Amino acid sequence: MAAIAALTVALPQPEAKAQDKTFLTIAATGQSSSLYAYHVAQAQVLNELFDDLEVTVMETGGGVDNRKRLARQEADWGLFAEPEFFEYQEGVGPWEGQAQPDFRLFWVTNPLAYYVVVNADSDVRTLSDLAGQEFSGGSRGSSTERVTNNQFDLIGIAPDWFTGSYGDARDAMKDRRIVGLVKAGLFDRPDGLILDIGTAVPLRFVSYSEDEISKVQETFPHYQFVSLTPPFEGAEETVVRSVFIAQGTTTRMPEDLGYRIFKTMVEHQDKIAETYPAINAVDIVENTLKYGTAPLHIGVYRYLTELGRDIPDHLIPPEAKEG
Repeated sequence: MAAIAALTVALPQPEAKAQDKTFLTIAATGQSSSLYAYHVAQAQVLNELFDDLEVTVMETGGGVDNRKRLARQEADWGLFAEPEFFEYQEGVGPWEGQAQPDFRLFWVTNPLAYYVVVNADSDVRTLSDLAGQEFSGGSRGSSTERVTNNQFDLIGIAPDWFTGSYGDARDAMKDRRIVGLVKAGLFDRPDGLILDIGTAVPLRFVSYSEDEISKVQETFPHYQFVSLTPPFEGAEETVVRSVFIAQGTTTRMPEDLGYRIFKTMVEHQDKIAETYPAINAVDIVENTLKYGTAPLHIGVYRYLTELGRDIPDHLIPPEAKEG
């Protein structure tokens, strides 16, 4: 009987070990986006390296959706764009009066272009030609959708907006039910969703004109536009809005945990590139210091300080200044 009693006491021990794990959630984007793979790679590397972490990836609608999830404590970090993450944190622009002062920048990676893609068989050659046409401004709830709607309002263009996920918009464009969409993608390699659409319809990339850019920048002077040739066969030089892919978190993440996650992303970048090759040539440290606009997470600040890097004043978190 004594042996049985001893066995009974010993049984809860595996559960106690499980309780030592820290469970974390990354708010990513839609699975049809190539950027989803980057977040899967983050989770895989962290789970492989640390027995005390269990990281999962959540499919979301993108930046605006991630803002809500981070604020509601449904995710621990996630995908954003800079300088839009700065807008969320400060409560400026369209987010006036809705500041999220506990938001902190985690890191910055690749430059990103908002491609305006239409069916080349259509008569759409300029943004103005989209007036009255059924068109997707981006995945429902995403920062792409929000920015596209804002910009088109400022320019004075009113498409017949199609709402849905990126997958919905992809299928609608392939079936020729909508004329086009806006999809964020990298400068130097094709986006998987746009490539998929191109198997069914010919593609044309539409530019912003100088006058249209001026109208947008009157309200959003921090929005940047660049001229590039989209990385798709037959594409011509196009003017697009550009941002940088970023990861954002909050002050709820402990300093040591944020330090460990960021250190892993920097020092195991080659491992992450096995799943998401676009990250391979990116200097995360340099891009974070150069293109970040919101205050850093205290763990990131600590890591960069240990590297001996000069940190711009606007990136220094209040926690560091108080300390």
